[in-house]
Amino acid sequence: MDIVAALQIQGGVARRGTLLAHGVPRQRIDEALSAQRILRPARGVYALPGSDSALVSAACAGAELACITAAKHLGLWVFREPSFVHVTVDHGRPLEGVFRVHRQVKPLSLADICVQSMRCLPELDALCIVESAVVQKKVTLEQLRASATGARDAPLRRIIGLVDPHAESILETVARYRLGEEGLHVSSQVYIPGVGRLDLFVEGILGIEADGREHHSGHKEFEEDRRRWNLLTVKGIPILRVSAKLILREPDSFIRLVRQGLASRKSQ
Repeated sequence: MDIVAALQIQGGVARRGTLLAHGVPRQRIDEALSAQRILRPARGVYALPGSDSALVSAACAGAELACITAAKHLGLWVFREPSFVHVTVDHGRPLEGVFRVHRQVKPLSLADICVQSMRCLPELDALCIVESAVVQKKVTLEQLRASATGARDAPLRRIIGLVDPHAESILETVARYRLGEEGLHVSSQVYIPGVGRLDLFVEGILGIEADGREHHSGHKEFEEDRRRWNLLTVKGIPILRVSAKLILREPDSFIRLVRQGLASRKSQ
């Protein structure tokens, strides 16, 4: 096998033994290194240029990505960037550098990564990862529930109970969580005849559209948004269009805006 292809299979980084096991001859490894087609960040570790720095760091330490770092690498929803490289090792030796170590038998399953996140991270951060794993059909709620049956797993069961398999973005997840923490009843992806689905419907009277776009992608999308907006107005359903910044970074302002919208609607 070509060494570049072998490394791509491994996510861009692999140890020498793994490459040899995939049928890459030693001579080809040395030739690719001399030609600068690949890099050797540590003895016995090879990587494609531009590979994920966290993955490279883990490989150099003889570890495997874990928890939020693994979730980010796998394309799951990450609310806040991790300060450390979370890794799993199956030995007791200490690791130097910016690692947060989870000691667990390798390799990790996606359910393992979700459980690590629920045990390690704040509730909202963990919910974003777990919910996206369910939404992307990489893990099932049944698998998660089966991993949280212990006497000390009540916090995990609470997070699993908050998962909405119909969520369409991290913005919905964060907004729904924050509104729920305020004691407000929130429904997700509510169907309105002639309009389609609203991201969130609060207290059965106020719609919320979580807008992660800075601008419309084209004339057709712009016109469709206006059609939906006008029809909702005709139906008497007020809508708040809230930005990613407001939901993710300004929670107090977001909650205040929603409460003002609810109060205005209830006073009519």
